[in-house]
Amino acid sequence: MLKRIAVGIAASLVLVACSTPAPSPSPSPTSPAPSESPTGNVLPPIPITKAGDVTVSVGDNLNVTTPNVTKVTTDNPAVLRVSQPYSDGSADFNGGALVLAPGKAKLTVFGGTPGGEMYSVNVTAKASTRSGSPSGLQ
Repeated sequence: MLKRIAVGIAASLVLVACSTPAPSPSPSPTSPAPSESPTGNVLPPIPITKAGDVTVSVGDNLNVTTPNVTKVTTDNPAVLRVSQPYSDGSADFNGGALVLAPGKAKLTVFGGTPGGEMYSVNVTAKASTRSGSPSGLQ
């Protein structure tokens, strides 16, 4: 009788050892929740592709997406801080401007085959409210 109990216990141990383990609970996500930028919501750049008028807000970025641009200028650097197109060898970067203050400015785009003036954009910059979307030339 003792032998049967020992065999039964041994058989039970073998079954327990060979069974698949119970699935462990899924780990809880450890990545932090996305946080807001310290500057709030950031709007995408406003594409500039042709001559015309554009109304923007302080803090907006103007992105000159016209091909073959060689230079971007402004007549009012207190309102627009221009950036020139360039290549770093691995990527080409568009010219454009950052809207610094309320006011009016003209953004002039140069390039093309002769390298002369391609077009100008009259920019009206308003104080930033970030409640609405800027209207741009597209």
